[in-house]
Amino acid sequence: MRSRHLVYIILFFSSQFIFSQYEISGQLSHYNKLWHDKIYIAYIEPGEDYNIASSRQIINSTTLDMDGNFIFKGNNLPPGNSVVRIYLVKNEKIDVMLSYKPKNHILLVLNDKSKIHIESSDFSSNPFDYIITGDFEKQNNKIKELELSLYNLSNQDSSPYLKSEKGQKLIAKKRKNIIKEFCKSNTYPLVTIFAVQKLNIEKEYSNDSDFYKEVLFKLKKSNKETFAYVEAFSKKIDVIGYKVNKNESKVDKYNFSLLKDIAIILLCLFVITLIVYIFNLKKKIASISSTHIQSEKDKFTDYNQLIKSLTRREKEILELIIQDYQNKEIAVQLHLGVSTIKSHLSKIYTKFQVENRSQLKKLIRKDEHKV
Repeated sequence: MRSRHLVYIILFFSSQFIFSQYEISGQLSHYNKLWHDKIYIAYIEPGEDYNIASSRQIINSTTLDMDGNFIFKGNNLPPGNSVVRIYLVKNEKIDVMLSYKPKNHILLVLNDKSKIHIESSDFSSNPFDYIITGDFEKQNNKIKELELSLYNLSNQDSSPYLKSEKGQKLIAKKRKNIIKEFCKSNTYPLVTIFAVQKLNIEKEYSNDSDFYKEVLFKLKKSNKETFAYVEAFSKKIDVIGYKVNKNESKVDKYNFSLLKDIAIILLCLFVITLIVYIFNLKKKIASISSTHIQSEKDKFTDYNQLIKSLTRREKEILELIIQDYQNKEIAVQLHLGVSTIKSHLSKIYTKFQVENRSQLKKLIRKDEHKV
């Protein structure tokens, strides 16, 4: 009896395993204008970049018929929600080729029980003109919506301006804005992770860390079905944030050290300049002082020469002028006529380069100690 129950239990779980399989079907009409009839499905593990393809990721393959019909069936996906990519290749020797122009792939969100159908009217000439129905329909169409927006932006009318460096920068800025606005409005975690990976996270993180923190905050609110992808992506962002902050810290330390070195150099230059200035100032003062002393010596020499140039009578008259004698008084004192005194006095004025008695007395009193 117990063995029969055990058989029933084994059969039950075996049937669950057998019948719990995904199914992706579709029709990619006119695929053969560009692509081979081999089609692959690749499983993108949590933490892997959605934009990178590897042969290691391939979990299934099949062949398209002449009309582009195909079907994948399998039970080799892990429990919970997953991200897969189906893509075409150019020949049977190639099993990995991720192309964007022309586009050869479609990214899908699904689980191990999903039934999804894809319909494309002309996959070679218009790969975005496809319809997705079945499970995760809204999420998969959101992926298509973003890809189509970015495709239209990069393929808009190529005017000379848009081909220029400024034009390319403008397009890049618009592209970033489209992705960021999409992430803010989107509510599907795996689609958000797909969108964010369209940005250069390592380069952009330092410029807009608040955006990435907001994205992570929203992702961490998601349910357990997407936990593995959210957790892996969160760790990736944390590592990038840590690296950026570490580099910024290094830059800050370097800048501080550089500023410190510059300050020391400037201080040294200031001190040197001050020393040179003080030295030159002292030299100038010494030069001025020396010149002044020499000038005074020259003046003293000139004054003595002037005194020596006077006649005996002129010296007598000069002495009396210094004592404030008037012309008449000098004439009486020297027993000379007033006119004679005036004549001598005129010669004294000429020698001392003055015009009158007042100027002469002022000059003599200034240098009185030299007489």
